[in-house]
Amino acid sequence: MNLKTKEKDIIAKEGYPFVLGGFLPLVALYNTRFKPLSFLFGSIGFFSLYFFRNPRRTVPSLKNSLVSGADGKIVYIGKAYERYFLRKYTKRISVFMSLFNVHVNRSPVDGTIVGKIYNKGKFIAANKEKASLDNEQCAIHIKTNEGRDVVLVQIAGMIARRIETYPEIGEKVKKGDILGIIRFGSRVDIYIDGDFEETVSINKKTKAGETILGLLK
Repeated sequence: MNLKTKEKDIIAKEGYPFVLGGFLPLVALYNTRFKPLSFLFGSIGFFSLYFFRNPRRTVPSLKNSLVSGADGKIVYIGKAYERYFLRKYTKRISVFMSLFNVHVNRSPVDGTIVGKIYNKGKFIAANKEKASLDNEQCAIHIKTNEGRDVVLVQIAGMIARRIETYPEIGEKVKKGDILGIIRFGSRVDIYIDGDFEETVSINKKTKAGETILGLLK
């Protein structure tokens, strides 16, 4: 898949059914006795445009930097067990996305996709620590060009019901490339193996592909 084509989309394609599902009834009902209902559908259409927005991002040029994979707020920094690929404790940084954040996810590093696992699960609130263990999620293992291991895990939230992950095993990605999207409230965990110096703190606001989380040393 050509991930660069995703950059041209002002609205993520996953949002099209929701946008049309709001605006088509708005047009159809506006001049009928159901006009008040048309405004409800219109609100859904406008919110969908907002939720599925895909703003351009300026990727930092600092070579050894690792950037956020999601827009939102950092809710965890510390050691955690990476269970899908590394199967050991590493540094983990977790970013919680509210309904009002951009939900397009991006690659934190340059590298190659060497693993991808989708796991069905529960829908616990994504800002809870238990969500990292129990919720529906998709894990992506990226091997950097320098041989470092980074795992990005997309985690569904309490009302999220669909995770989209675009790249397949063997594809190369650039830092800031679009990797996927999670619908309606969610979280991204990034596991970094090896020596890593974080440059952010809890509650820091982040932008995917743009905010530097730390340096690979």
